[in-house]
Amino acid sequence: MIITRIRIFFASVFLFGFFASASAQQATIHGTIKDSLGQPMQLVFIGLAGLPQLPAFTDSVGGYTYSVPAGKDVEVFFSHTGFTSVHFTVNLKSGENKEINIEMHMSVGSRLDTFQVIAARHDAQEIMQLNPKLVKFIPTPSGDFNAILMTQPGVFSRTELGSEYSVRGGSYDENLVYVNGIEVYRPLLIRAGEQEGLSFVNPDMVSSVSFSAGGFEAKYGDKLSSVLDVTYKKPRDFEASASASLLGGSLHMEGVSKSDRFTWIFGVRYKSNQYLLKGLDIQGDYKPKFGDAQLFMTYQLTDHWEIDILGNFSLNDYNFVPQSETASFGTVSEAYQLQVYFQGLEDDTYQTTMGAVSAVYDKNIYRNDKKHKLNLRFTASAYNDQESQNFDIIGQYLISQLNSNLGSSSLGQAAYGVGVGAYVEHARDNLNANVFSFQHAGSYDYSSRSKIIWGATYQHESFVSQISQWNLIDSAGYSLPYNNYSLQLQNVAKGYDTLESNRLMGYVENISRWRLSDTSTFIVTVGVRANYWDINNETVISPRATLAFKPHWKNDIMFRLSSGLYYQPPFYKEMLQADGSLLTSVKDQESIHFVAGADWNFKAWGAPFKLITEAYYKDLVSVEPYQLNNVAVAYFPNQTASGHIQGADMKINGDFVKGLESWFSVSAMQASYQIHDAYYYNYYNSYGQQIVPGVTANTTITDSAKHNVGVMAMPTDERVTVGFFFQDYLPSFPNLKVNLNLLFGTGLPFGPPGSTVYGDTLRSTFYKRVDLGVSYLVIGKRGHIKTGISKYFKSLWIGLEVFNLLQVNNVISYNWIEDVNGRKYAVPNYLTAREVNLKVMLDF
Repeated sequence: MIITRIRIFFASVFLFGFFASASAQQATIHGTIKDSLGQPMQLVFIGLAGLPQLPAFTDSVGGYTYSVPAGKDVEVFFSHTGFTSVHFTVNLKSGENKEINIEMHMSVGSRLDTFQVIAARHDAQEIMQLNPKLVKFIPTPSGDFNAILMTQPGVFSRTELGSEYSVRGGSYDENLVYVNGIEVYRPLLIRAGEQEGLSFVNPDMVSSVSFSAGGFEAKYGDKLSSVLDVTYKKPRDFEASASASLLGGSLHMEGVSKSDRFTWIFGVRYKSNQYLLKGLDIQGDYKPKFGDAQLFMTYQLTDHWEIDILGNFSLNDYNFVPQSETASFGTVSEAYQLQVYFQGLEDDTYQTTMGAVSAVYDKNIYRNDKKHKLNLRFTASAYNDQESQNFDIIGQYLISQLNSNLGSSSLGQAAYGVGVGAYVEHARDNLNANVFSFQHAGSYDYSSRSKIIWGATYQHESFVSQISQWNLIDSAGYSLPYNNYSLQLQNVAKGYDTLESNRLMGYVENISRWRLSDTSTFIVTVGVRANYWDINNETVISPRATLAFKPHWKNDIMFRLSSGLYYQPPFYKEMLQADGSLLTSVKDQESIHFVAGADWNFKAWGAPFKLITEAYYKDLVSVEPYQLNNVAVAYFPNQTASGHIQGADMKINGDFVKGLESWFSVSAMQASYQIHDAYYYNYYNSYGQQIVPGVTANTTITDSAKHNVGVMAMPTDERVTVGFFFQDYLPSFPNLKVNLNLLFGTGLPFGPPGSTVYGDTLRSTFYKRVDLGVSYLVIGKRGHIKTGISKYFKSLWIGLEVFNLLQVNNVISYNWIEDVNGRKYAVPNYLTAREVNLKVMLDF
């Protein structure tokens, strides 16, 4: 009873004070609240210290309007979980309306809360904010940072061993990756996922992640598909972490000086796929070793100047001695088995080194009692890539047809041989690539609602490329293609090239915000890029624009419309021809993007959720045709194509389970193009029958017909993809966490290898994969008192992961075996089977 009376008393006092203040003379403050990265902050609490007035909250674009008493000093405070509160005093006249813009900074030890805030806000650009803290809990054999991308809308990858991904029908080489504003690169000669170790981004060092699947703004560079923008941490205290599993381990440390002027963060990683690769169809001695080390340091020279240093060294070494392979393929009624016995070995090395130094100037300029923020960045960077691929593999094979008689006791066993032969694969490839760049980027808030950003880059590139490859195929004692007088090799590539080039790039972009009388908000982003390359002497101009509208509705919804012209200048792979030489006359690829989307923040079951929907159309004005084989992209630089990609993406994320973020995404897409001046011939015998090698008895050519190639599916035409990441825990064991990662994709076009892509008329099988992770929090439980050695640890997780839980035989590519009659058999190369992994994660 006493407690109830006390509550009534304080409620009465609060209401009396509220109505009293409402009847008094009032003034108004308004403005925008942003974080230290310049991103608008939603749901910031605004109140008066010592006065019983109802609080207010910022909207989804960081804006606020708040009434304060006039004619006296009033202390206003702004607070948000994970950020240091801001206090200031105002004394305004009755009816006065003052603009006050606030910048809030993260408080120590609260970065996880910051990411929860980001997930709930709207993005005025075609960009998504991702939570890097979740990477270590996503069960995936690669253990790579890019695992967080694979379940995002519009993104797909056909292999769990590498870090390649395609976005909205683009090739693996159409994706930009930035770390602290510096573009980073992948190795260029990799042919298979098991050869690639770790992507550049170290998840232990990441502070924030932004990802765009298309329609991105002009400040981002010249690629046709996507942008991954990663920012590394600036530590505020000493922290460390370590992890170990059957697939490798990692260690990271970070700290700050006593003066807070010097910060550093360091990470090392080691990975080995040996345990996984033993489950592949090709048996042998796998010895993959992948490792890297990264360092990021900052030093505050003055209140306005800062020096940033980023360094990376990566070494991937892949050694393989194959022994044998047994694979089954075909249909139920016509099933075959391939048995291969190998000799030889493969030894590949990929070494990359990168260093960058930045000078950053950051200052608040006051004009007419208003703050204008100026930021200038000057960066010099160098990148070196040394790659070596060496292999001589001899394979002796036997193709047998399997017994398909259901009543036979030997069902499924080899009935008789249909082909026997051997092949030799040879390569001696070496590449030395260097990229040096000097760039400047700047931004200036010339008003409280407008901002201009700009940048310019000079880049020098050099390549020394030596390619030597050939295949020899022998079927039933005859080398193919058969020749009575000489030994014929296939897929011969012999090239030695050196190339040095220079690029000039620049952009300017303006972002303006208007608030209507009903508090609806328009945000308009308009920019333009320019790019010049001195090899093809081509200068391209890329205008881009985004319109975002946040209506004053009961539902928290933002609409976006984006369009722009996108170019992709040639890099090494786009110039590499099938014969191993470089074609330097290649023109820039060109595409026009149209993207319309909407975000809806809502609550369901008492938890926050966000629904993102986008529809897009990409007009491929001029692109290079290419083929996919495993993760290798083989371009045809002497040809061009035009076409279109259209589709729609949907993603819903939120707390499906209280306190744990999960998401579900689905995408539908159609990608096609028509290759210019492309044609093929059909050949006929004297009976008028079309000659099909291995099928037609009479193979003497008496007639031919020329056909122009029409519209065809692009190699990345995956019509439907689904991604699902789900987190849960047992109510009776809240420290036992379950993570489920599900991927689904329809088949991709493929066909027999050759010098054209016209034969890619077949479709691979669907990609279906489920990975499961179970983690138990041993140290760091809520309410648990740490004693002994445990008091030195923040948390200790022990996990069990089951990869490919449903034991699905996913196909990454096909080997084509040809018999002496010219008939070709497509033998699938399967990915990894079900495997179990143990994992330990420790935070200090």
